[in-house]
Amino acid sequence: MLESVRQNSRSAIVYILFGVIIAAFIVSFGPGSPTGDSPLEGLGGRYAARVYGSDVSEQELNYAFIALGLPSRGESQAGRLREVVVDRLIERELLAHEAEQAGLLVSEDEAAKVLVDGTMFVAGIQRKIEPYAMRNNVLDYERLRMVVQNSYRLTMKQFVEIQRRELLADKFRQLLRVGTRASLDEVRTEFDDKSRQTNLEYVRFTPFRYEQELVASDADVEAWAAAHEADIKKTYEERKLLYVKQDKSAKLRRILIELKKDATEAQANEAKAKLTAALTSIQGGKSFAEVALAVSEDEATKKRGGSLGWRKKATTDFGAELETKIFAAKEGELIGPERGERGLEVIKVEGFREGDIPLEKARQELAEELYRAAKGKELAQAGANDAATKLRAGGKLADLFPKDDSDAAEAQAKGQRIQVEETGLFARKGDVIPGIGSSAELVKKAFALSPGEIVGPVDVSGAFIVATLKERKEPDPAEFEKKKDELSAEFARTKWARLMTEYARHACVAANAEGKIKVNQSMISDEPPARRGSAPALAAAKYEPCKDRF
Repeated sequence: MLESVRQNSRSAIVYILFGVIIAAFIVSFGPGSPTGDSPLEGLGGRYAARVYGSDVSEQELNYAFIALGLPSRGESQAGRLREVVVDRLIERELLAHEAEQAGLLVSEDEAAKVLVDGTMFVAGIQRKIEPYAMRNNVLDYERLRMVVQNSYRLTMKQFVEIQRRELLADKFRQLLRVGTRASLDEVRTEFDDKSRQTNLEYVRFTPFRYEQELVASDADVEAWAAAHEADIKKTYEERKLLYVKQDKSAKLRRILIELKKDATEAQANEAKAKLTAALTSIQGGKSFAEVALAVSEDEATKKRGGSLGWRKKATTDFGAELETKIFAAKEGELIGPERGERGLEVIKVEGFREGDIPLEKARQELAEELYRAAKGKELAQAGANDAATKLRAGGKLADLFPKDDSDAAEAQAKGQRIQVEETGLFARKGDVIPGIGSSAELVKKAFALSPGEIVGPVDVSGAFIVATLKERKEPDPAEFEKKKDELSAEFARTKWARLMTEYARHACVAANAEGKIKVNQSMISDEPPARRGSAPALAAAKYEPCKDRF
């Protein structure tokens, strides 16, 4: 190996340097010791992780962060990145252990060759050595030593031993790579899966939209509550902390006539006349909820009879002056017409509460919320069923639910109207459909659809989807033949990477179960050690090896 590297060296300078580095290795580790008696024994200090008795030191963890250009401990995102780096270093030790078990070794020649070529390994990632360590594109040993000591805070002995462990792990990776084969059938299947694409036309029926439009009478809510007392009690128990030691809040209804702050006197008089008429109707015996439904211009509350629910101070949009009057009012009092932030208001103060709120006092609001959610879902599913029936009778989504491009995004976001959308062409990859969400059922059906067929309603994250096939793109055999060599190489790389991930995870889980992996939580924590006399930090989540971080 040494002779072949000498023959391939770029110049006499490299030849001499190569000998210097080999000599340095021998001094550091002793003749004839390709792996050392105890890997990384010379690193010393506290360990961050220990794998099959081999330590990943605090110094090495810090070196990895510095060499990879990651944020310092305590900075934003450093904690999660620190866990990922520890994962990589544990993986390195697991693979190095597997290599040793397989009888693989890393010689001084191999370690030196990597450095002479101007590359190094950091947590399994091959990178260029710092430019300062190179002189005229040739490694300068003294400059390398300065980089290692001053930037990485390591001795050359520690740095070289890290590289040897990295190379040992990489040898095992390459061994698995040699054994990874990709058949032409596998490559063709992968090509077909990526090339076969589908574009769906769809409509989404969201319960929220129907909840917003639902006019629920007190009788409707009470009838539902009487049949679902257990559900109400369960919800109360789940949210009990929200009903303990509450600040004073008021139960409010509103009738709003919107009026700009720069409105003319005529516009103000018109708005006031509307509210005066509304107030007269209420005083004449009509319910506030009935009048709010007919008169109020607040779209968020009018179909709820103007109900705002329970509101604390500074949680309304009335403005400070009007809010002060509300919290000084008596239960059942009507306030207004008054000028608020959005216009003229008539407000009904239905009650006050504070402190601990028992179930019997929270029952009505919980019942209405749960009733609306249940009824909204029921109506959304009914709407989706009706759409599917019309489509199967020959209707077209674009005709039934025309798209208004001018306000489509806003309308869909608010759930104010249902209109046809498209996924765009997408390949089958996992369970996610663009624009719709994750649904294994819908993905499976989408790629089995024939033109004109309908799929749905399908429940996707609580909404009901009805879809039709608009377009399908099939794989091109001629393109495969043209690119099959390139595709085979790419697939082999992907298959090897997938195999490595699965192998490393399996090895990690097995070693962890046997107690062969130990971690020092204080080394992996996002927070640096507290200074003497400082307040103790909140307990951070413990690092867990072998965990999927993404």
